[in-house]
Amino acid sequence: MKKKLGITSDCTCDMSEELLEQYDVEVIYFYINTDHGSFKDMQEITASNVVEYFANGGKQISTVAPAVYEYADFFEKMLHKYEQIIHITICATLSKSYENALAASQRFDGRVKVFNTNHLSTGIAHFVIRATEMVREGKTSDDILANLENMINKVSTSFIAENADYLYRTGRVNKFVRFACSTFNIHPVLFVKNGKIKLKTVQIGDYDKSVLRYVRKELSRPGKIDRKRVFITYCTCPIRVLNKIKKQVREICPFDEVLEATASATITSNCGANTVGVLFVRK
Repeated sequence: MKKKLGITSDCTCDMSEELLEQYDVEVIYFYINTDHGSFKDMQEITASNVVEYFANGGKQISTVAPAVYEYADFFEKMLHKYEQIIHITICATLSKSYENALAASQRFDGRVKVFNTNHLSTGIAHFVIRATEMVREGKTSDDILANLENMINKVSTSFIAENADYLYRTGRVNKFVRFACSTFNIHPVLFVKNGKIKLKTVQIGDYDKSVLRYVRKELSRPGKIDRKRVFITYCTCPIRVLNKIKKQVREICPFDEVLEATASATITSNCGANTVGVLFVRK
C-alpha cells in the first residue's frame, strides 16, 4: 500500500546515508564535470575526490543539476511509493535544480510539489527533517509547505573557507580578493541570504583559531537559537579541529543533537578543502 505523503530532496542537502534512512528520505544526484569526465555526485565522486583533483593539477570543474527528464523519472519512481511527494531543493538562484524539478512536476497532476529552500548544504537538511517530522504528525502538504516557507528566514547557513581559491574558480570573487586572502592569511566567512551567497566577514591569522572564532561569533546569541539540532558541515576537516568545534558548540549552545555532515562534491567544488560551517535554525 502506498504511503500518503513522502519527502524527497537533492544530494546537495548533504545528509548522510544513515540520516536519509532514519527520516525515510530519497535524493536525486547532481553531476560533477571535470577534465576527466562527468561523475554522479556521492556515487562516483566525493568531496575528497574534488580536493584531490585540484591538488593534482585539475583545472576545470562544474556542477550540473539533473535534467528535467531525470527529475520526471525520479518522481515517477517515488509515486509508486507515495500518493504525493514534496521535493525540497537547493536555492533556485544557485542551480537549475528547482527550475528543472518544477518543470518535471507539471507532468504529475499536482501530486508533486517542489519547494525552493533558498539555502544550500545542511541548511536544506533542516527543511527536509522538519518536513518529515510533520509528515509523521499527519500534516497535509499545504501545512508543511507553509511551515517550510516560514523557516526560510530562520535557517542560518554560513561557512568559513580557508582561502578564496575555489571561490575564485567559480567566479564568486575576483583575482585581487584571491591574492589578498592568500597573501595576508585572510579567511572569508560567507552566508546565504535571499538566495545569494554573500561575504559576511573575514577571519585573519591561524586557520584553526579562525574557525573557532567563527563558531563563537555564529553562536553568540544562544537565546535566539532553536536548540533542537545543529549541523557541523565540512568538506574536509582534521579530526583535531572537528573535536574542538564540537566542544565549543556544546559549551556555547548545548543543542539536543550535534550532527556532523560531510559536504557533497557539488558543495565542495564551490567552496574548497577545509571549509567548515555551523548550520542551525533561529527561533
